[in-house]
Amino acid sequence: MAGRRVNVNVGVLGHIDSGKTALARALSTTAATAAFDRPPQSRARGVTLDLGFSSFAAPLPGAGALQVTLVDCPGHASLIRTIIGGAQIIDLMMLVIDVTKGMQTQSAECLVIGQIACQKLVVVLNKVDLLAEGKRQAAIDRMTKRMQKTLEGTKFQGAPVVPVAAKPGGPEAPDTEAPQGIPELIEVLISQISIPERDPSGPFLMSVDHCFSIKGQGTVMTGTVLSGSVSLGDSVEIPALKVMDDYNVIGRSLFKKETNIQLFVGLEVTLSTGERGLIHSAFGQSGKFKIHIPGGLGPESKKTLAPALKKRVRPGLGEAAKPEEGPERPEPQHVTLSLSFKRYVFDPHKRMVQS
Repeated sequence: MAGRRVNVNVGVLGHIDSGKTALARALSTTAATAAFDRPPQSRARGVTLDLGFSSFAAPLPGAGALQVTLVDCPGHASLIRTIIGGAQIIDLMMLVIDVTKGMQTQSAECLVIGQIACQKLVVVLNKVDLLAEGKRQAAIDRMTKRMQKTLEGTKFQGAPVVPVAAKPGGPEAPDTEAPQGIPELIEVLISQISIPERDPSGPFLMSVDHCFSIKGQGTVMTGTVLSGSVSLGDSVEIPALKVMDDYNVIGRSLFKKETNIQLFVGLEVTLSTGERGLIHSAFGQSGKFKIHIPGGLGPESKKTLAPALKKRVRPGLGEAAKPEEGPERPEPQHVTLSLSFKRYVFDPHKRMVQS
């Protein structure tokens, strides 16, 4: 289709100081407000503290354009929740390795996260410019074989390994020397990308992955649209714990925020009001999730789940607030959820199943 533009999220993960942000900068032509460690806290500490977003475009086979959004994840172990939050929205993962150090602790953790979150991996051997020139290719070949050996026991066996120098000379070096290996890396990325299926005709659903404030503008939320579409001027609902309609409700507190709820999608839950529903999807990394109830909610259930809003009269100057006259509304009752499942550890896919 002429003018078609497809977005794909590529995660940039790896050990701290492996050069992830420098690589994202070298690849990108467009940067979001939080890209490349722009927040003051990141600059002060010299490390990535939050997800960074930037992108570059490439021709889409056939017609249109491919927008590759890079999700730059922190590398510090204490920020593992943020890393997992970024991993939940990626379609392909770049594992960045400092070629002078090889696999490190957080490199291995990121590899585990990648096996859960995505199907494709590209290993990037960064900082090849720091290798002695006469022995550079031999060192790259050794590290490539070592990484291929590491990936043998994972679903990423045979993943491509690409050597680059995202910031020749290191982070403090002047920007006089161009990055090395970037065109080759882009070519490999494009060859590995599978265009995700997005349904623009369905209900609008966006997984929010980043929230921040802009002075004079207010709160900004960014994320990935999983289905549907939205236009300028449309009203968007931010879901809370309430009834969405007769067939869908929002649940919370069943999973920890860092849980990958996608692993539980399709499993059956039972409401304390008697209905049975299926876990449909997650709302980012908030721990909230959508439950679809095929048979619909009963009248009593809808009454129980309906929010009890207490209207108040706004007091005038010097007046105390007075509650609105009329019958007192009942306090909302809690509806609990139960989820029973087995995890077969001998299953190579570690699938969640129900009897």
